[in-house]
Amino acid sequence: MTGEKESTHSGKVVLQVRYRDDVLRTTCNQYLDAFPDDFYKVVVFLTEDEKPDINKTLFADEIIFLELNQRQLKGLRRHARKELEQIIKRIKPTLIIAHRWKATTIAVAALRELSIKDITVFSIVHALCQLQSLSRRLVGRFFLKSYCRFIGVSEAVRQDILQAGFGFTPENVLALPNGVDIEKTRASLLSRAEARKLLGILSEVPVVGHIGRLVRAKDQKTLIAAFAQVYKTLPSACLVIIGAGHFENDLKDQVKSLQLPDSAVIFAGAKDNAVRFMPAFDVFALTSIAEGFPRVLLEAMVCEIPIVATDRGGISEVLEADAKLCQAGDVDGIARRLLEVFRLDWQSRQKLVTAGSERVVENFSSDIFRKRLLKFVQ
Repeated sequence: MTGEKESTHSGKVVLQVRYRDDVLRTTCNQYLDAFPDDFYKVVVFLTEDEKPDINKTLFADEIIFLELNQRQLKGLRRHARKELEQIIKRIKPTLIIAHRWKATTIAVAALRELSIKDITVFSIVHALCQLQSLSRRLVGRFFLKSYCRFIGVSEAVRQDILQAGFGFTPENVLALPNGVDIEKTRASLLSRAEARKLLGILSEVPVVGHIGRLVRAKDQKTLIAAFAQVYKTLPSACLVIIGAGHFENDLKDQVKSLQLPDSAVIFAGAKDNAVRFMPAFDVFALTSIAEGFPRVLLEAMVCEIPIVATDRGGISEVLEADAKLCQAGDVDGIARRLLEVFRLDWQSRQKLVTAGSERVVENFSSDIFRKRLLKFVQ
């Protein structure tokens, strides 16, 4: 165990448990920042090796790395439970926030072993279909129920939790969409010219942008196929994909098979604070086949970038009620919608992006997130 220090706090403590430092860092910070300054804030990573500079980007008073291996996180996870028991005894948390399944079950196991019943674990579910297996339904009903409340990142995820058969009621399962710090997001943006230069885009070509992990659920394969149709009509157009993942080689092979030139599809790789590149895009595309809650769409709306997206999971909860969503996997429909956006006149485009930006301010700001979270956990 590394990163542990003698506790000097007095009063309220929020303990956040995570599997590793991954794409949830922004979400983790949002949960930390939501609690007032009189809370002592601790983050535990189950698997991560110590990162000396992580305190520069994580808003915690104390960060602990348990450095557990995969074997220690299988089965009954006794070693992980014992490590967390020691932390709980030392810091005496007021409440625990656990991201995803393993962190949740280990936190509850530690509380049960310590016979502590007055600390609630708030389990954050970030995606659809996470609780449907028989083993998880049994664990949820007989092991977690007395210790947990659940937070789904969208209403779609909340309904998924309620239908999992845990015996939870609507009163102890909250839909809490991620918020976005609007001022901080806008302050981080590169200029259009600088963003395009860094991404290797020619100055004034039409650009379809995408930010996301290169995984099956994001279905970039459909996006590339739709862009290939757009390219036939707009041969100066460019598709930029920011992100990394195990589908990258398959997607690059697809680009070759469609005989698209290298200049037409740019794989930019993963980028820190990828939202800063948004000004490079003329339209943002998200063609997911499964989506819990797409924060990246909030970021595109804050940046006033028109959006083309599929009607899956929490996507429709983000966009306006009259948004023209596409069916997942509909290559022709997505291509048509991309071309429609490119053909918008300036006035129509401004009306579209202004409505999106106002929707974020009214529904998805970090202040709204904070108020809803604190009301639920208190």
